[in-house]
Amino acid sequence: MYSRIAAGLKLILALCLLLLTQVFMYVFNPTLFSIDGFGDFFSIFFGALRYALATVVVYLSVFILMAFFPVALRQNKHYRRVQNFFYVFGVEAMLVLNCGDMGYFKFTFKRLTYDFFNYLGVGGDFKKLIPQFVRDYWYIFLLFIIMNVVFIWLKNVIDHRLSGKLENPSKKWYGANWAYFICALALALLCQRGGFQLRPLGLMQANFYSSSQNTALVLNTPFTLYRTWGKKGIEKKHYFDSEKELNSYFNPVINPALTNEDSLFTEPLQVGKTNVVVIILESFAAEYTEGYTPFLTSLAKKSITFEGYANGKRSIEGIPAVLSALPSLMDESYITSQYGSNKLSSFASLLAPYGYQSAFFHGGYNGTMGFDAYTKKVGYQQYFGRREYANDKDYDGNWGIFDEPFLQYMVKKLNTFKAPFTAAVFTLSSHHPYTIPPQHKGQFPKGTMIVHETIGYSDFALKRFFESASRQPWFQNTLFIISADHSAQTQKPQYTTLLGKTRIPIIFYSPKLKHGYHYSSYIQQSDILPTAMSLINYSKPVMAFGQNAFAAGERFYMLHFNEEYMLRIGDYLCKYQEGGARAELFYLPKDPNAKQNIGQENTQLLKHFVLKTQAIIQQYNNRLITNGLTSYE
Repeated sequence: MYSRIAAGLKLILALCLLLLTQVFMYVFNPTLFSIDGFGDFFSIFFGALRYALATVVVYLSVFILMAFFPVALRQNKHYRRVQNFFYVFGVEAMLVLNCGDMGYFKFTFKRLTYDFFNYLGVGGDFKKLIPQFVRDYWYIFLLFIIMNVVFIWLKNVIDHRLSGKLENPSKKWYGANWAYFICALALALLCQRGGFQLRPLGLMQANFYSSSQNTALVLNTPFTLYRTWGKKGIEKKHYFDSEKELNSYFNPVINPALTNEDSLFTEPLQVGKTNVVVIILESFAAEYTEGYTPFLTSLAKKSITFEGYANGKRSIEGIPAVLSALPSLMDESYITSQYGSNKLSSFASLLAPYGYQSAFFHGGYNGTMGFDAYTKKVGYQQYFGRREYANDKDYDGNWGIFDEPFLQYMVKKLNTFKAPFTAAVFTLSSHHPYTIPPQHKGQFPKGTMIVHETIGYSDFALKRFFESASRQPWFQNTLFIISADHSAQTQKPQYTTLLGKTRIPIIFYSPKLKHGYHYSSYIQQSDILPTAMSLINYSKPVMAFGQNAFAAGERFYMLHFNEEYMLRIGDYLCKYQEGGARAELFYLPKDPNAKQNIGQENTQLLKHFVLKTQAIIQQYNNRLITNGLTSYE
């Protein structure tokens, strides 16, 4: 009988070989990584082991099934040959991919993902590059050959010494082998998922084990390819051949130079001395501030406000737009996409050099929508979720901890921080099924929609937060930013138009403001980061797919939805579809639902909109593909 021990040893051999290639990834690219002591080393190793187990199970899945399937046919020599073929093929695939990426990694600083195959064979360049790659990286090719020699030798030793004896199947034999098969299947599934956590192992979870600079040592290329397989990703664009021309239409590298913001405050806000707290409200349409949010409405009158717009339709799109100035301009969110392991900045990473402590708060399940992995990826040092709150007496029965107690918990945690600090919180109570704590039922107007009562509760929770925060020593030196992750159901005509449905509140508040300032211009979520940096006199470059709301220049709002790009500049809106290069122009004051195309009568204006749209798309796509979202050159 072909020994189960032999199959197990073969799986261990494959795992060891894969981990060995991880070691050589570092050996051949030592300057690209930064391992901080033994603690960091063991954390990387544990993460790499977790990903390697998932990879081995997937690439050797056929071998595992054939090796443990409880049938007498397993003893047939032809069956064994097929089984052996799938084993060798799987191991070779892992070795080829991981060894090949040892050289390619230094050009992209990220593991290969499925979008890499978009470039194979284009223009015939790839075939020409293979011989050059072998010449330049002969040592990787040599390593591959040596590893193959060792692999085949050890595999043959295992086959020869542990091949097992032929057995006559009996009821007892079938019973035992079915038990072994079920156990093996369960263990394989657990390894493939990466554990018992809420979501299966993804690219972003690699950030839990080390800094983003070392993510590639935790991940392996076979994993990143199969995890992103079938996902089309985005294509590199070449609308503009000249970098100068491209940047003239849109340049995401922003210097948040001051204009006259200092005059808004009793004394200037300063980076390194001003705390920054970002409050992201769940499903808060701008319409709700007209009658259901007495506190937020009163706070807005003492704040800097604009006409706010969301860059996405879902929470998983809104959080990166607010915290990292990265809107969702592709079919998949950044967090779940194959670009999720790319470097990305945020309030936390930009302010870290100035000594800021940082934390992200969300009362939901740890792991919800990958927010814990994302926030760690972009520099937030601590994450406080339902697990850290550790008191399910305040659990809403659906999503997590009710807003009021969780925001009070946040104040207590901030009191333990050493200034300066930056923190972000994402609320959750204003979400279906719109649960309210029993002690607060009947206290808020029910309104005309089911969401209205819960909006009243969330507004109350926000009021209680500011009441508690205002009594703390750090309050006077804090810039508060309030936004929403996205809009929600609306009723009023002005909020049911094409863009009206994306309207959200965006508020900047500081106790040092002389009075409230309302600007008639509009602002989008991806404008929040550069605008806030401008307010605190941050002078270094910022990567943002938005703009500083106080800077001179052309204001725009960009939204991608249903494979269509919508760009607003002033009173005009352009709809652009790449497939057929279709572009239409609309005048919003007379046509708020964009039904009357006036592009043919305004060809020059339409051309400008198209070029601006294409510039934003090219900067977005190409920087995602080349991992250039933190490059300020």
